[in-house]
Amino acid sequence: MPSLYDTTPSVKGIFSFHVIVAGLALIGFITACALVLIRFINGRIRSFHKARPALGDGGRDGGYSPLKTTLGTHLFLVPAFFCLSIAYAVEAGVVGLDIYANAPASVTSPYAYPYAGGRASSAGTSHGAAISILSFTFSLAKLLMTTALTGAVWLHSNNLTNNGTGVNSPSKLSKIWNAFWLTAILAFSLASWGEGLWHRGGGRTAQTFGGAIRSDYTTRVLFIVYRCIVIFISTSVSIEVLLNYFKVKRNGISGNTERPILARFAFVVVPLIWLRNCFIVADIVMIYEDYRTWSRTTNQAIAFLFIIFGQLANLAILYMVLWGAYSMGRSAGGASGVSELYAALAIVHLALRNVLI
Repeated sequence: MPSLYDTTPSVKGIFSFHVIVAGLALIGFITACALVLIRFINGRIRSFHKARPALGDGGRDGGYSPLKTTLGTHLFLVPAFFCLSIAYAVEAGVVGLDIYANAPASVTSPYAYPYAGGRASSAGTSHGAAISILSFTFSLAKLLMTTALTGAVWLHSNNLTNNGTGVNSPSKLSKIWNAFWLTAILAFSLASWGEGLWHRGGGRTAQTFGGAIRSDYTTRVLFIVYRCIVIFISTSVSIEVLLNYFKVKRNGISGNTERPILARFAFVVVPLIWLRNCFIVADIVMIYEDYRTWSRTTNQAIAFLFIIFGQLANLAILYMVLWGAYSMGRSAGGASGVSELYAALAIVHLALRNVLI
């Protein structure tokens, strides 16, 4: 029976990348929870201090907007880290079972790396049912993570704008627009997942989520619509981040600490979102391609590009939001960021030690 030790270096690399991403996402999840806990204890998760008016309309009207804290951001950020960790821990398990079943190693829902000797499908193998269940678990966690990540980027950039200009943000129009599209992401993703689950089958012949996408027309259409909505709304959110940055740069309160945080968002997170969207398009294309006929080198390149620029882009975006939430919490609450950071790291260390022992 094949084992991870006996398989090819490329499959070992795929498995290792999944484990690394899951581990880093777990650390991010614990850190985000620790920051929320510390700020609740310090009474800094809500702030009623008034921001100074900006030089724009808000200032002339004498309007004041309350400083926003990181609670809203963490409501998206914590589940996003959790779902990402679960997704790739499960996907690592899927790859392990794929190896034992001598099936292609899973990379994304529509694409599995067909290493030498791997069968076309895991369905019908002794591990077929387990692989199918884990595949649908991975897909559900990934769908929920995508929704939460998009919401975290949108809300956090607007909270920074609110604190940096003194003008209430996000606006009512922004709330309605983004709430509608976030709901659409969630609705179509769950619809595609549910339809795929309906056509999964059972026993050793049960399909993976990727198999259901390829074999069932309705599942495939719903999945593609979901992915297109993700591209559209994430592009919309990234444009809003850029507009918020220029708004704070132009009308920001003198000496505000939000501008450098938004600058990191504008020049690091936005390119990462656009890069990730390119791979979402590639993921859609892979549904209609018979990649098993491609050369081994081509498939290896595709597998690692999906992992490096797909998985790691999501992880990097979440960590940038976490860094921004930590920095914003310091500016909104006015307490020592160093002591807060040390306390968070102590909680992370304690949690990881208990997990690993």
